[in-house]
Amino acid sequence: MDDGDAIPLSQVYVHNYLHLLGIVILFYDHAITFDGEFWRVWRTPRSGASILFFVNRYFAFFSNIAITAGNFALFQTIQGCAHYAFYRQLSLIVAQVIVAVIQFLRTYALYGRDRRIVIAVLSVAAILLSLSIWAVVGQTSTYTLAQGCHAASSRTSAIHIAVAWEALFIWDLMIFSLTFFKSIQNRGQYAGGRNDLVSLMIRDGAIYFGVMACAQCSNTLTFYLSPPALRGCLSTFASNMSVTMMSRLMLNLHRTTMNGSRNYDATTTEFGSVMSTNMRFTSRFGTTNVHTNGAHEEDAPSNSRSAGGSSVTAATSEDYEMRDMRTLT
Repeated sequence: MDDGDAIPLSQVYVHNYLHLLGIVILFYDHAITFDGEFWRVWRTPRSGASILFFVNRYFAFFSNIAITAGNFALFQTIQGCAHYAFYRQLSLIVAQVIVAVIQFLRTYALYGRDRRIVIAVLSVAAILLSLSIWAVVGQTSTYTLAQGCHAASSRTSAIHIAVAWEALFIWDLMIFSLTFFKSIQNRGQYAGGRNDLVSLMIRDGAIYFGVMACAQCSNTLTFYLSPPALRGCLSTFASNMSVTMMSRLMLNLHRTTMNGSRNYDATTTEFGSVMSTNMRFTSRFGTTNVHTNGAHEEDAPSNSRSAGGSSVTAATSEDYEMRDMRTLT
C-alpha cells in the first residue's frame, strides 16, 4: 500500500469502536473489583505476589489511557503518528510479557520448582519470543491523520505480525497442557470428593484457555481476512482480556488464602490455589480449616481469625503464589 492511499473512514470508525470495547472491559472490571482489591491487596503487607498483581493491573490501566488518548488525538505529522503506533505496539507486547511471566511462575510452583520444567518452558519461551521479534521488527504501515492516528498494514506485514499472536497462542496452549497433564498425573492420589478439586482445576484452566484462545484467534484472523485498516483491530481487546482474567485469577487467590474455607473444610493439595482461572473464580480449596461464623465475605480481611475462642492464622497469598507446592501438603 502506498503512503498516499487513503484509509476509508468507515474502517476508522469500526477500528475505534473495537478499540473502545477492549478499553471498556478493562476499566469496567477495575471498577467492579476495586473494593476487593483494596481490602485483599492494598491493606495487606507487600509481597512478591502483590507486586506482580500491581504490575499486571496498573501497567495495562495507565498505558491504555495513553493509547486511547493518542488514538483520538490530532497529530500534526505522520512521523508523530508513527511514533505513537510504535508505543502502542510496545505496550501490547509488554502487557503480554507480564502475563506470561505470571503464568510461568504459577506453573513453576505447580510442578514443585522442577528444574526440568524451567528449562523446557524457558526454552520454548525463548524460541517464541525470537520468532515474535523477527516477525514484528521491520514491518511498515500506512498512516492516516483523519479522526486521529490510524495505521493500515500491507498483507505481507499483517501476516508477519500475525505470527507474533500465533506464538502467544502456542504459549497459552503449552501452559494449559502442562496444567492438564499435572492434574491427570495426580488424579489417582485423591479419594472420594477430592477428585472434585482436580476436576475443578481442569475446568477452570479450560475456561481460561478457551476464552483466551477465542480472543487471540479472532484477532489473528483479522490479519488475514480484514481490510488494511482493520488488521489487528482486536489487539486491544485480546490484550485487555488477558490482563483482566489474570487480575481476576490473582484476586481470587488473595480471597482464597484470606477467607480460608468459609462454610466448608478446606483442603490443601499439592496444587494449592494456583490454578483457579474461572471468570467467577469460585475455587473451593483453601489453605486452612477456618470457620468465620457468618462473617460477611467483603469485610476487611485479617490474617488471623478467631474460632471458638482460639486464634487461627491463615496463610497469605505469597505462600501459594511463589513457593514450592510440595511443601504445603
